[in-house]
Amino acid sequence: MIHFDAHADTGDIEFGSLWGHGQPMRRLIESGAVRGDRFLQIGLRGYWPPPETLDWMAAQQMRSYEMTEIVQRGLRECLTEAFTIATDDCDGVFLSVDIDVCDPGHAPGTGTPEPGGLSARELLDAVRRICLELPVVGMDVVEVSPPYDHADITAALANRVVLEALCAIARKRKDLREGTRWDPLLPLLSERAAPIPEGAMQPHHHTHLGHDQEK
Repeated sequence: MIHFDAHADTGDIEFGSLWGHGQPMRRLIESGAVRGDRFLQIGLRGYWPPPETLDWMAAQQMRSYEMTEIVQRGLRECLTEAFTIATDDCDGVFLSVDIDVCDPGHAPGTGTPEPGGLSARELLDAVRRICLELPVVGMDVVEVSPPYDHADITAALANRVVLEALCAIARKRKDLREGTRWDPLLPLLSERAAPIPEGAMQPHHHTHLGHDQEK
């Protein structure tokens, strides 16, 4: 599991209930559906969880990348490390994106915003890379709250997260089928031939003194 979130969502009992939006990851690990030592969290920050919850997380051998660590080491390096852990002795990866992993300036439409998060660009690039490089078997995008949104900023970002994931999975399948590899360094139009204007003379080759020349 790779889990993007501002919050760990590993609470035990909140407001007298075992079930709530701050507890699903604890219930998931307790159920045995996901191993704690293959549970990677990206983007944690803020005042929660309390010490006893952090102790429980440590006992499960979870790996949580707080924003402070991400800023110091760089998101790319943290993701590379997380990929190694996530795919060790695991056949598939589930991707969960809580939209509040992004800074409220990029995703205001959520119930529990936390300042100091990822940018929209960082999240989109990370999701694309995950779906290109890892055996993703499913994903979700959660905590989008339209009543709190402004000019559909958050809704548009959540939509783009899903599109990036689907397009990356499609590209990965294409590359496997055709033996190619997507290179993010290539210019957009590098693999497309320039159209020849109507009536323009086609370039041709002729041989002169044993050498090929083009005019």
